[in-house]
Amino acid sequence: MAMPWAMTLWMAKMVWVALTGWVSSCLIVADEVASSLRTGDIGPFHVG
Repeated sequence: MAMPWAMTLWMAKMVWVALTGWVSSCLIVADEVASSLRTGDIGPFHVG
């Protein structure tokens, strides 16, 4: 049974939204960590 084009495009859009959200979240966290390292709030080997 073939899948209608509308459903295929909807699924592709949902996957794209999920991936862009995940990448955006990772970049935000990386930016926060980098900012903290630059300002000295945390050290490169901070534990605890």
